[in-house]
Amino acid sequence: MGSSGMKKRRKAKTTQHGHVQHMAKVGTHSHDAAVHEQKLERDAVMDTMGLGGIGGSGRTIMWIVFAIIAVVAIIGLLALIVLF
Repeated sequence: MGSSGMKKRRKAKTTQHGHVQHMAKVGTHSHDAAVHEQKLERDAVMDTMGLGGIGGSGRTIMWIVFAIIAVVAIIGLLALIVLF
């Protein structure tokens, strides 16, 4: 049998591709690379929507306009439901 110090170490469970299932620690190279990749993907989505060249204030204005449109649409739907 052996003592507790003689037990074999278990290997970390991995996914089918051989990667460890938990996320990388913050500040490590792999975490920083993932954060950079996510930023590139967000920028690509904004560019696809035609908003790639605007800055932070432009994005803020865009979100405010979107929120106003959404609120007006919800109020309009509620008015249609109440009237009919």
